[in-house]
Amino acid sequence: MSKKDNSYHPGFSSALLMPRYWPTWLALGLYGLLSGLPWRMRAGLGRRIGDLVYRTNARRRHIVRVNLELCFPELDAAQREQMARDYFHRLIQSSLDYGVLWWGSAARLDRMVSVDGAEHLQRCQTEGRPVILLTGHSVALDFGATAITRRFATVGLIKPVRNPVIEWLMSRGRTRYQGSLYLRKEGLRPVVRALRQGQAFYYLPDEDLTHVKGSDWIFAPFFGVPTATITALGKLARLSGAAVVPCMTRYLPEQGRYQVSLSAPLKDFPSGDAVADTVRMNAELERMIRRQPEQYMWSLRLFKTRPDGAPSPYR
Repeated sequence: MSKKDNSYHPGFSSALLMPRYWPTWLALGLYGLLSGLPWRMRAGLGRRIGDLVYRTNARRRHIVRVNLELCFPELDAAQREQMARDYFHRLIQSSLDYGVLWWGSAARLDRMVSVDGAEHLQRCQTEGRPVILLTGHSVALDFGATAITRRFATVGLIKPVRNPVIEWLMSRGRTRYQGSLYLRKEGLRPVVRALRQGQAFYYLPDEDLTHVKGSDWIFAPFFGVPTATITALGKLARLSGAAVVPCMTRYLPEQGRYQVSLSAPLKDFPSGDAVADTVRMNAELERMIRRQPEQYMWSLRLFKTRPDGAPSPYR
């Protein structure tokens, strides 16, 4: 970690070259080779590997099916099953493109990921107002983060992964340009400080974080389902004076590239009512997700905590 700002900078060390990590490096080399293929070839591989993962990963397939059944009761079983297949296609497609995020030139990244609505963020910063980018776990979220840090100083939270090679590479990719990271366990204090210093905050509140010590949460509707949701957004906006700018990244399959879409800041937010602000946050996330629902991270256990201690639907 940097002693100057306490931001997260996992460094490279010779320990990452030990034989136990050679399979990881071999896989990363393959990713590097794939990143050099034409996008249509990567897209074809994404569909084929996605079909394989869909057929063989019974646990993830079950979670996706449960989520889609809860969130899209208006669809019939065949429609939800097709959405599940499409989700695995998009998930694998985006993972095959990660080599571009990690090793691609700035010019290639700019061609691959466009930003629509950047003027909303720019206007807030010109006015001296901090910005919270409200986003969700789409399969393309890292592409959006990288594209934004190409243009604006941005801070994000991170939970380290177990493999230190992957952790080093992911963190390096997220901080290649104007991005900085803080460990999630440090809470929001360093985020408030970064917001006041002019950095935008790339915020993903759409996880069940009831297990995190000290987190404040309520059950708020998400796709019509009571969902354990953290209430920090309203408080963070109030403490920092930040505007909340909705932001979502999607893959454009007909073009083989990604698009980040930023909307105008939420009006009259925060309201001062934590429940009302949290309900509105989930409604805004749902609005953005419904544009390309198959690109949302449906393999997350979004509804594992149930009201009145009811059992998890994923059992």
